[in-house]
Amino acid sequence: MSKIAFIQPKVGFEGGHTWEALGIGYLVSALKEAFPGQHTYDFFSGFYDNDSVIIEGCKDADIIGFSCTSPQYKHALDLATRLKSLNPEIITVFGGIHPTVMHPQLFKERAIDWVVEGEGEASIIEIVASFNKTGGPKYIRSSSIENLNDLPFPDRTVIKQERNIYQAYLDEGRRVASVLSSRGCPFTCTFCASKALWGQRVRYRSPGNILREMVDLIADLQIDFIKFSDDTFTVNHERLLQFCSFKKAGLLKDFPFGANANISTMDPFILTELANAGCKELWFGIESGSLKILQEMDKRVNFTQAKRTFSKCSELGIKTRAYFLLGMPGETYEDIKLTENLAEILMPDSIGFSLLAPFPGNKYYDPVLMQDWDWSTFDEYGNTWVKTPSLSNQELKSEQARLVKKFKPNIVFRQKDL
Repeated sequence: MSKIAFIQPKVGFEGGHTWEALGIGYLVSALKEAFPGQHTYDFFSGFYDNDSVIIEGCKDADIIGFSCTSPQYKHALDLATRLKSLNPEIITVFGGIHPTVMHPQLFKERAIDWVVEGEGEASIIEIVASFNKTGGPKYIRSSSIENLNDLPFPDRTVIKQERNIYQAYLDEGRRVASVLSSRGCPFTCTFCASKALWGQRVRYRSPGNILREMVDLIADLQIDFIKFSDDTFTVNHERLLQFCSFKKAGLLKDFPFGANANISTMDPFILTELANAGCKELWFGIESGSLKILQEMDKRVNFTQAKRTFSKCSELGIKTRAYFLLGMPGETYEDIKLTENLAEILMPDSIGFSLLAPFPGNKYYDPVLMQDWDWSTFDEYGNTWVKTPSLSNQELKSEQARLVKKFKPNIVFRQKDL
């Protein structure tokens, strides 16, 4: 029987908080289904466990999986190097958005045995089945899973979800958990790297499958609120309306939930159906009040539709959240003023202002200049990189700080599924 451990590395900047490691939860469930009773599993998070605890808990593992965003990669590599020095026989596997995009750079690292590109369920099963280590790092690319209903629900016990739930309770006064109902996003926002991992074609779980997970989750962990962590929950209206219909007719008819939505997918009928099914929050990436900047982003936001949507949400009792992004190429003080004016008109219940970050996988990443950057202290809420011909980095940060101060206490961060 082999010991398989998974690590969720931390980020380098202060205040980094994460939701549950759903991706790792899916990997554990896939392995348990493929190898029933054959392995033991453990999980450590740099957001809750210090390095000493992680090293002690993993030094006798046979296989260790690291799930990395770009800001988490440095910590992951450091842990892998230290663990390899203690036990050279450990097999290390790196997956997630950063290894997916940056896999050629990871091949030079002696502490990495496997690099996984894309979705990890099939790859981790193949790696565990082969369980060998010869030569340098090996590369494996998973094909996208077509029928997401085939996936077992994520193992929330192994990923110690109760810690995240308790943190959410401290932050929000409610027990919150996330559910992923689809993979992929049809939109082409230039600042987003999600498509590098999930692809642009959206694959969906069925409404019945989603609701069965929700029932189990609520019963097992006494959850008060579900957050859908899809890039955009509201793309497929047929599925959405079926979900609302099933939910209203079942045990969960009044159970509250929230989700990411896109203005272009909204109309009064859809919003009313969502509200009647228990939707209490919708989160919109508005990004800018300037048509010029929205065009650069390839972000299609109709201001009239946005105003009607936010007004309708208020009428229906759905709390709204609006995200705005500063620092796009060509942005000026005048563009930021347009964004500020739009935020005042929409009057969201909560609001966030972030800065453009050239993470690997989006349009603004430069593979020549940036491939060796230390991403561990890099964040979309504060970085030393972004500037425009009209605005220095410090001027953009000053504008961000001014807007944050003006719109307090409604400031929020974008939800991250690290």
